[in-house]
Amino acid sequence: HWDLPQPLQNLGGWTNPVIANYFEDYARVLYANFGDRVKWWNTINEPKTVALGYSAPFGLAPNVLTPGHGQYLVIHTILLSHARAYRLYEREFKDKQGGKVSIVASCQWIEPTTDSKEEEEAAERARQINLGWELHPIYSADGDYPPVMKQWISKKSKEEGYSRSRLPSFTKEEIELVRGTWDYLALNSYTTFFVRQSDEDSVFLSDTGVVSIPNDKYATAASEWLQVVPWGIRKLLNWIAKEYNNPPVLITENGFSDHGELNDTDRINFYITYLCELLKATKENGCNVIGYTAWTLIDN
Repeated sequence: HWDLPQPLQNLGGWTNPVIANYFEDYARVLYANFGDRVKWWNTINEPKTVALGYSAPFGLAPNVLTPGHGQYLVIHTILLSHARAYRLYEREFKDKQGGKVSIVASCQWIEPTTDSKEEEEAAERARQINLGWELHPIYSADGDYPPVMKQWISKKSKEEGYSRSRLPSFTKEEIELVRGTWDYLALNSYTTFFVRQSDEDSVFLSDTGVVSIPNDKYATAASEWLQVVPWGIRKLLNWIAKEYNNPPVLITENGFSDHGELNDTDRINFYITYLCELLKATKENGCNVIGYTAWTLIDN
């Protein structure tokens, strides 16, 4: 997630919008040299995970921490970089090579811990902010960040004494540059976050007004963040279909971490239950899922 040539990191890494220029140059080299064979392209994997290197105390590269600011600058630049790479392919390579281009979004379903109206509204706000942050500028009819996200972070920024929102703004030209830069929706999804309203902030759900609460009803994988909640992926796919007019979804990561056991029945059960929910989403709900890639033994 966090590899970047050191000369580019010396410029500020993904917080510097000039990186989009170099990313377009890099994409051109790849398209020109591999496009005759590669027909499915993902420009960047999990922008929110990349941004943790600028906002979360986990020791992730570049470990230059400016929480509340860095993650927004990073994803702003990543979205523009992706758009530049997509438009380049569309303009110069698509007719000759016939490939498809997307960007991989990391989305975990967000579920309220109670069924109260207030908690559901808070959970939906968190979905719009946390999921829509990567998805809305690209897949929505209007482009740009979700209106709820812009309003909420602007409000929080003013309450904190800032004269402007910590969330960067796109120009009208940039909104149009980014909007529609997809041929399919590449989706990484593993788990569900159970949330409640809170004034506290959290690393994975920052600036949403909710925090994640572990739910003892569900088993946890070797990764402490990965609770096994199969029905969450069905809810997520239905939310995406409703919000973004049911785009074709390619699930690029879904899987279960363990401690290397040979008798890995927990992993088997994970795939059985998640794939059953995926089947329900496609056959019963009409979600447009076009493919599935398992998070396998060679990935981590």
